[in-house]
Amino acid sequence: MDVRSVLVEDARRMLACLASGRITPAPAVTAKPASIYTDTEQFEREKERLFRRVPLLLAASCELPAPGDCKVMDVVGVPLLIVRGQDGVVRTFLNACTHRGASLMRECGRAARLTCPYHAWSFRLDGSLLGIAAKDSFGEVDADAAGLVSFPTTERAGLVWAILDPAATPDFDAFLGGFDQLLAQFGFETWHLFESRSLQGANWKLAFDAHLEFYHLPVLHRATFGPGMSNLAEYFYHGPHQRLGLLTRADHVLEQDDIAGLADKPESEWPLASLLFGEWIVFPNVSINCFYKGGRGVILSQVWPGPTVGESTTVQIFLHENPPGEERMADAQAMSDFLGQVVGTEDLPMSRQQQEVLSSGLLREVRFGRNEGGVQHFHDWVDRFANAPEDLSAADVLGSAPLSSGNP
Repeated sequence: MDVRSVLVEDARRMLACLASGRITPAPAVTAKPASIYTDTEQFEREKERLFRRVPLLLAASCELPAPGDCKVMDVVGVPLLIVRGQDGVVRTFLNACTHRGASLMRECGRAARLTCPYHAWSFRLDGSLLGIAAKDSFGEVDADAAGLVSFPTTERAGLVWAILDPAATPDFDAFLGGFDQLLAQFGFETWHLFESRSLQGANWKLAFDAHLEFYHLPVLHRATFGPGMSNLAEYFYHGPHQRLGLLTRADHVLEQDDIAGLADKPESEWPLASLLFGEWIVFPNVSINCFYKGGRGVILSQVWPGPTVGESTTVQIFLHENPPGEERMADAQAMSDFLGQVVGTEDLPMSRQQQEVLSSGLLREVRFGRNEGGVQHFHDWVDRFANAPEDLSAADVLGSAPLSSGNP
């Protein structure tokens, strides 16, 4: 793939949209049963056939910069331990001692070895069994069989993906379809973690829908950054993934030109940072949004299903290209707090209100407009995976019949 050519072509299309004030509409208004947000059986299928089958973006590489760095998280009831080994390779394990299942680590941190707090069994950072306390009295154990349960993992574009099925035969290339090559242009592997937070919301798809359209920006966010914002997005599809282009100069978050600023420059001088500006959606549940206040950065938002169909957790991870120095720290913190406020006090409360209404069963369906092609695209891909036969691999699902909705 000629990555710059793809980004330049996207920028040309965005400039045309900005000049005309029009987007490429989806073919039609579509509707889905309201039960997609409330049906427990469908929710369980989504957890099993999406979140336990497809590669999930679990972390940014800069969250685990050095050997021994660990990240602890829970995804659809699976306790995970992500570790960078002494060899520099990132691995994902079940956060469980193979003796009797005790959690090896309870919070993120750094470790030279992984030692169980219950009976002191210890493991190397590559997951192999290192030692058993009081081995003479415990008895013989097959060390190879007693290594940590590991999940297929890849690190590319400065991001960490894993499949939560130890037996999966991974095809990360098929799933990402070159989207990682576009994301690699950010250079996230050299970026820096600023901070992260967790926010509670309604059904994971309700919470994630807000990341997939700009239709609500001038309305729901009228007290924060909505005034003066366009409600239109231009969508760029890459398999199940997508990118959203904003039809307004994003002066709320910019300290340099975005795509709108390219109009008067020769294409050969278009800077990479401007070509990358926008929102990037990594299926099924991650949004990467660009900002510049406090320095060039992104907010990586992960929307994880909660324990019930009506619950989710949004994890906001703030990354900066360069650590904000003392002179920019206040701006960086203000940007982080502002984006946390927007999602925590505007987007997620709205999703909870929607959940209450939809759970009543009195609203039979929801509609997605021609200006919401990305939302249509997302839900069609969710349905494709959730309703696929159990014996169909993720690669087979990706290669099945083309979707009918959404923009080309």
